[in-house]
Amino acid sequence: MYHYVLGFVFFSCNSSALLSQENYLVESENKARLVLEKTIEVLGGQSFLQTQDITRHGRLYQFRKDDLQGLGQFQSYDKFPLKLRRELGKKKEIIDINNGDRGWKIEYKVVKDQSEEEIKSFQANMKHNLDYVLRFRLTEKGMKFRYLGKSRIDLDEVEGVQLIDSEDDRIKIFVNAINFLPVKMEYKTPAFGKRWPAEDERFFYNYHEIQGVQIPFKTVRFSNGYKSGETQIDSVKINCALPDSLFVASLKK
Repeated sequence: MYHYVLGFVFFSCNSSALLSQENYLVESENKARLVLEKTIEVLGGQSFLQTQDITRHGRLYQFRKDDLQGLGQFQSYDKFPLKLRRELGKKKEIIDINNGDRGWKIEYKVVKDQSEEEIKSFQANMKHNLDYVLRFRLTEKGMKFRYLGKSRIDLDEVEGVQLIDSEDDRIKIFVNAINFLPVKMEYKTPAFGKRWPAEDERFFYNYHEIQGVQIPFKTVRFSNGYKSGETQIDSVKINCALPDSLFVASLKK
């Protein structure tokens, strides 16, 4: 009888612990989803979700371990979900074009196929791109959500959430605890080709409302603790009905 009672107590304690853990995970997921819902609403709600394309013009700064290595003008064209054209230089000397699993580089009017490593880099960047994550990845099968609580980044109080996909890829998003605009992202970029894995961070500043959609005009990138890049936007247009021909290897625009 003693062993029966002891076994029953042990089973009850373990069941309570499992139930408590399950309740915690459900509550954590609900809180994380609520934060993301508020963030999407602040970014523009349906206007944000239904954005078809974005055209940006500005300046790009490249760093290596915090030291400035290069800078220049750029124009980028995003057509969701997986089309990107980026033109670098005043005379568009270098153009990168990506369209899903295809990619090209135009250097001084010479067209080349992107390497497998360059295409994988584009796909990894898109997988961790804030616009892409909030518009397309939240409904992925097997995606888990965790609430990370409140903390501080610089002078801002932030709330953090973590997304964990079916391949255990983890993305942390921190939003301003008052206005719910995104402040920071953290994620790991996997190793491929000659590239080592990296701990990456993105900081977002200076939001402007463009046709009902909030867009950060400054983004700062860090890799393994060092500043690796900065983008400053001068102008943005959205929903310009960008033609698909813009996202194939052609010298004509």
